[in-house]
Amino acid sequence: MEAVHRALGVDLAVVERGTGRSARTNHGELAELPGGWGFFELDLDALFADAPETIVYEDVITFPPVKQDLAFVVDESVAAGDLIAAAREAAGPELRELRVFDVYRGEQIGPGKKSIALAAAFQSPERTLSDEDAIEIRGRIVTALAERFGAELRA
Repeated sequence: MEAVHRALGVDLAVVERGTGRSARTNHGELAELPGGWGFFELDLDALFADAPETIVYEDVITFPPVKQDLAFVVDESVAAGDLIAAAREAAGPELRELRVFDVYRGEQIGPGKKSIALAAAFQSPERTLSDEDAIEIRGRIVTALAERFGAELRA
């Protein structure tokens, strides 16, 4: 669902969280089902109506990405989509990719909390990013999520 929205240049927003691991978005709905299965349904008329008439693609970047995983402990009420939106805003243009790859609830986290793990890729179209560059971008993300959601960096 994220890939379709990204390819069309349309923002994906959660409108309402459902029970379990489900949500209604601005263009449809999605859910994870037992056994690792899932589904999503899109209202293509609404999606295409929000798509720009001309889609502009960026050149392929020849410089390698710096990949990092970050896990944040947050209150159960914090939506993963809200974390991603705030992280994108804080990181700036070098954040090329950000996705949730795990949500953990359990004794190690505590009641009323969850851990959301994000896979990030930092990349510049102008140069290879250094470890220091990645640390600085990561720091902006950590600070923004701590201030906005009380998120604590777990890993």
